[in-house]
This record gives sequence, C-alpha cells and structure tokens, in this order.
Amino acid sequence: MHYLLIALLFSTRPVDPIALETLDHALAYSPIVRSLVGTLEASNVIVHIQSSRRLPAGLSGTTRFVVSRGGRRYLRITISCDLSKAARAAILGHELQHAVEVATSTADDVNSVRRLFEERGEGSDGYFETRAAIEVERQVRRELVLLQAEPVVKFHH
Repeated sequence: MHYLLIALLFSTRPVDPIALETLDHALAYSPIVRSLVGTLEASNVIVHIQSSRRLPAGLSGTTRFVVSRGGRRYLRITISCDLSKAARAAILGHELQHAVEVATSTADDVNSVRRLFEERGEGSDGYFETRAAIEVERQVRRELVLLQAEPVVKFHH
C-alpha cells in the first residue's frame, strides 16, 4: 500500500525529494510512524520535513519550533540525507515523537517549547532529548528490520 498520499494531504509535509522518500518509506514500513502521523493529524501542528547535509556534528535529525499562526503551530524536522533510507526513517520516527510531544502540550512559542523539553528531557548546547523519542527510534528500527526481512513469497517443503 502506498502511504505517501495520506501524509501529503494533511499536516506532515515533506519539502524535498529525499524527505518525501523518507516519509514514504517510514509510512510504508512502520506502524509506529503511521500512529505518530495520525496523532499529528488530529492536532493543530503542521510539520515540514526536510533533508540536509548541514546538521551539527553528531546529530542525525532535529525538530525546531518555527511559528504559531492562525491557530496552527509549525515545526520543522530536519533529517541528515547522508544516512541510509532505513536510518532516515528511524530518525524521522524519533523526530515525529518530538513533534507529538509538542502537539500534546500547550507550548506555542520558542520559549515554551524549550521549557517543555527542559522538563521532559535532558539537554546540552541548546539541544534536548527525551526518553520517549529514543525509544520510538529503537522501535521503528526494529519494525523496519522485521517488516523488510519478510519474504515476498514463502515456499513450503
């Protein structure tokens, strides 16, 4: 089944071909990612997903608050395009979890988002991490390995 159309119609929006491929792959192979996108669809958060070769050293993805306008909160997820498709999908799951953390809160500006992640996670150098996002990334990695390893045709002897 092709899941990309579902994502393009609502609040999770890839903005370049690599982001599009990453989201499509994640939606196709990860029930967790589909659930996170569903949660975002029911919220007032719009997420733009982009790929980049210019992330700070040691980071594979980031989620940033952009603005609140017209009753919507806008976030930007950036994923390293130097990763494999599966690794990008897992990092996307991680970052979508951060977006859900914002969506399920009242945070609606840079300072309130910062406070949210200071309370829920650990941070250094202006970057914050939550246990929930780390766990989602692990689970998505497992899903991708399991679902992609399933043979298309099974032979019985």
